[in-house]
Amino acid sequence: MVERPEPAFRAHASSPHLPGDAGRVLNYLEMHLARRPDDLKGHTLRVMLAQGTGDADAIYGALVDLFIALAERGTGLKSTLLSRTVLLLGQPQRLFLARHLASGVRAEQPIQPPARRSVLTRGLVGTASLAP
Repeated sequence: MVERPEPAFRAHASSPHLPGDAGRVLNYLEMHLARRPDDLKGHTLRVMLAQGTGDADAIYGALVDLFIALAERGTGLKSTLLSRTVLLLGQPQRLFLARHLASGVRAEQPIQPPARRSVLTRGLVGTASLAP
């Protein structure tokens, strides 16, 4: 007889966008990094795993989270991971990340284009300007 864990303790199903184990690992890393945003190995693994799947949303979300976690530090790491994934991103995503390479991204700043797979942003989309 096989003992099955209670439903609350089961691993989440894999992402509908990603194949098999890669989706489950990316889901785990997203949850882990939401709790431990200072884990640079986790961020790097997430970017590289997302790159392996070719999912542009997963790559962009992982890079935005890395840029938030590092802020103005780690330009070399940000640049390396961006250059490895740049061909899989759309032009607006590439431009946003390139503009924020040195300064990083703040969690509360508007992210344009939106990073749907980011776990560290505060959900602002568009502009923060209140001009008429």
